[in-house]
Amino acid sequence: MQKAGFSCPKVFRVPLTTFSKRASSPNDLLTKLQGQGLTVADQQKALYYLQYVGGYRLKGYWYHLVDPSTNRFPAGYDFDSIAARCEFDRELRSATIEAIDRLEVAIRSTIANYLSLSHGAHWFLDSRIFKPTTDWGLGQLLQKVESEVKRDKSKKRFVTHYFDNHDDPYLPPSWSISECVSFGLWSRTYEILRDPNDKKAISMKFAIDQPGVFKSWIHALTVLRNVVAHHGQLLKSKLGVAPSNYTSKGITFVNNKHFFAVATVIQYMLAQTNLPHRWKDDLRVIFAKYPSVNIVEIGFPQDWETASGW
Repeated sequence: MQKAGFSCPKVFRVPLTTFSKRASSPNDLLTKLQGQGLTVADQQKALYYLQYVGGYRLKGYWYHLVDPSTNRFPAGYDFDSIAARCEFDRELRSATIEAIDRLEVAIRSTIANYLSLSHGAHWFLDSRIFKPTTDWGLGQLLQKVESEVKRDKSKKRFVTHYFDNHDDPYLPPSWSISECVSFGLWSRTYEILRDPNDKKAISMKFAIDQPGVFKSWIHALTVLRNVVAHHGQLLKSKLGVAPSNYTSKGITFVNNKHFFAVATVIQYMLAQTNLPHRWKDDLRVIFAKYPSVNIVEIGFPQDWETASGW
């Protein structure tokens, strides 16, 4: 029975309808965009983009420009500017995946090496070193390792070699499985390590003395990696996760979900590896190549090159 003085809020739902919108050909869509005031100097170029990039994907680069009351583009706005935004985003994704590739190998190698030296080659089978959470436990970790190793059993010689010569333990050693499993597994494995000393020893390899910061940073990297690997848009977008501020190093962000935050994480961590990389130079080149794209749209301040962490 409902108590006196309390009432349940009513939920009003928009009535569902049958979807009836028809697909538009590149020619029809271009005509529509021109009718909305978009200037098109090179019709063939625009049609190539609409055909091979797709109108729906391209809309992600122009939707914010259209006046919602008139449904028109700003006066004089041209299709070349949309194409430039698309290319800026594509090149930024390419540079990002290359930088994260370097970091992914560095992080998994660091975790695997440290834990192997401290807890043995098959540390991932030792439940004592973990403190599982409701979201991630030893069973899930092993299930993931097992499935990835099984997938690579006949594809990678080092995995085949182990099973041709050993049957105990039932999985290959850490340095072998590290070449099989995903980046996300390493982020989650780090999160459930029981001993704070293990966590700090690993994070200090990247000059991060706060394991909580390191945990949030590598989690953010795994999310960004998935975004760029699946062609997600970076321009005028925000990540679903936010890397923590690292205040003791002066690394703080106006908005932790902007691309700039994770870009800073990438730069700082790459610098600690002392391995060759060109992340900062790649960004300089991209920004200079597309001057019509305002880097504020990915959270970069104009003085980004002198910001902490860079």
